[in-house]
Amino acid sequence: MKFYIKRDKTAGDHLFVVLNEQGRDKYFVTGTKNSSVISDNRGNSLVKIHRLPLPALKAFSISSGNYNIKFFINTSSKTPSCYFFGNSWLIRGDIDLNSFDIIDSDNSLVASHRKNFTAEKGYELCVNNDSNTLFCIAVAVCADIEAKVDNPSLQTV
Repeated sequence: MKFYIKRDKTAGDHLFVVLNEQGRDKYFVTGTKNSSVISDNRGNSLVKIHRLPLPALKAFSISSGNYNIKFFINTSSKTPSCYFFGNSWLIRGDIDLNSFDIIDSDNSLVASHRKNFTAEKGYELCVNNDSNTLFCIAVAVCADIEAKVDNPSLQTV
């Protein structure tokens, strides 16, 4: 299934909106960079994401129901490496450029995340298994939060 993750710049605590293949709103990400929630159209909270305060790593705790995974991004080297605890996933590609694949331990593709060059859509996330949809969206949101939310940027005047 294909989703599009777009930065939501409306007032309030809205961070991202997740669109389905037809361009309709499917999920909403609200909160802050340190604590966010993925909810559906009816406002039901589906996934909670907490950024863990670790000095050398970007660490996230992702929970949905009784299931919890941890997602770590080690940025101390030239090429960032990613780790999961709670499942057997791996990241292949460049998470800094938001162009990466989530693969399982048997090298099967779980999801792929790419930039979509149409201005309205943001990032494209293709999930291969519907049972992994929410956690794949949460991992993509973690990568997008680090790249887009509350990061100062230099602009020329």
